[in-house]
Amino acid sequence: MVMNSIGRRTSKRLSGRRRSTRIYYAGGQPPSFLAMWTSRLAVFAALTAIVTAVLHRMLLLPTPVAITLALTVIAGALLALAMAIVAGLDIWMTGRRGAARVLCGSVVALGLLAVPAGAWVVSLSFPPINDVSTDVVEPPEFTEAKDERAAEANSVEYPGESFAEIQRVAYPDLKSLVLPRPADDAYELVLQALSKLKYKTTLELPPETDDNNTPGFIELSDHTLILGLVDDVVIRIIEKDPSSSRIDVRSASRYGSNDFGRNAERVRGILKEITARFEASVPNADNGVAKAAKAKLKARKGVGPASKADRKQPALSRSDTRRAPGRKASRPGASGAPVPGRSPGQSAE
Repeated sequence: MVMNSIGRRTSKRLSGRRRSTRIYYAGGQPPSFLAMWTSRLAVFAALTAIVTAVLHRMLLLPTPVAITLALTVIAGALLALAMAIVAGLDIWMTGRRGAARVLCGSVVALGLLAVPAGAWVVSLSFPPINDVSTDVVEPPEFTEAKDERAAEANSVEYPGESFAEIQRVAYPDLKSLVLPRPADDAYELVLQALSKLKYKTTLELPPETDDNNTPGFIELSDHTLILGLVDDVVIRIIEKDPSSSRIDVRSASRYGSNDFGRNAERVRGILKEITARFEASVPNADNGVAKAAKAKLKARKGVGPASKADRKQPALSRSDTRRAPGRKASRPGASGAPVPGRSPGQSAE
């Protein structure tokens, strides 16, 4: 009796252990709730990110709404990654199905989180500013951008000395452009440069050369290539004296605390194109001389062969005599040749 009871207890323990093993528990068990929704949530977040980026780039979605959706996508990716970790541990311990779903959700979630993480790493190599101006003491002021910027956007006011000090260290080449032209001519050069760069202006206010010396202003908006973020640009043209003027350019981002250097690059491009327009409008002295020489040569070719009367007799020097000994006989008095008006016996002296 005792042996039988001990045997029954042992068999119960063995059967209980068999039920708790992974091989027995995995059979016929469906994927867990977390395993199924990990892949679903990650794929949904990826589709939301793609649609948001496309609509915002096509200017069909306001930037504040796009930012809210982007934060939602990041939160969804974090939640999907956390669910994937829990579901993966459950599959490892119990042997449930759903490993493919967990793997898919983890990869998609990590890909979504890699975008803001990579952007943050790249931003570390750029100065943390979003407003750049060639004149940091009295930067040009925005007019049209005040009405176009939303309440959630960055302020149109220049941030102050903190940004100015960072810009002096990071972008020391951004300085005012002085042209030896009156303000009206400089204003036209700026418009030509912007047209060459295919910028559409939102404000054109020409300068007034009166007693108050009212400067001219040009404003425009530009979009980034990938995400379509808006940056505002203002250009100021002020007369220094009747024969020269100064041009200042300011570019500021509407959203974000770091512009990844795109504002400075835009200012450089505008100043470079203005300089190119100015150089193209200045006549080149070398080209004028070359054209005059070419015209003179062409005129000489059109005259035709010269007559014998126009040909000059060559002046024979002593060096010519030594170089061409055959000419000695043709010279009067050379090698005994008779000289006209002189007897044969009379010397040349």
